[in-house]
Amino acid sequence: MKRNFICRAFCKVRFRVLGLATIKGIPTYEFRDLIKTLKSEGWYVTYEYYGSDAWVHYGQVRLRHDLRRLTLEWDDKTGGSIEGAGDLIRGIAYTKGYKATNQWRWSDSSWTA
Repeated sequence: MKRNFICRAFCKVRFRVLGLATIKGIPTYEFRDLIKTLKSEGWYVTYEYYGSDAWVHYGQVRLRHDLRRLTLEWDDKTGGSIEGAGDLIRGIAYTKGYKATNQWRWSDSSWTA
C-alpha cells in the first residue's frame, strides 16, 4: 500500500513539474477516430501495446510529431484518455470539445501529493 501511494504521489508531482495535461473519458468510437486523425496530421506511432488483452481490456499508443509526444490509453471501464504537453492537450480539447485536466489519468483526487 505504501509503495502504491509513493508511486502515485511521484506521478502527480511529475505531471505538475512537466506541465502535462490529460483528456479523460473519451468514448471508444471517438477515441479510435482521434488516433486516426492525429496520424493523418503527421503524428506517427512509436509504441503500441500488444499484450494478450490488447484493445479488449486495455490499449496504449504513443505518438510522436517532431519533439512532441502523446500517450493515448484506453480501457474497457473508463474509455480513452490522451496525455501530453498542456498546451497541446488544451488545443486538442478545444477543437474536439473535450475537457482538459492537469491531473494524471490514474490519479485519484482523494490522494494528496
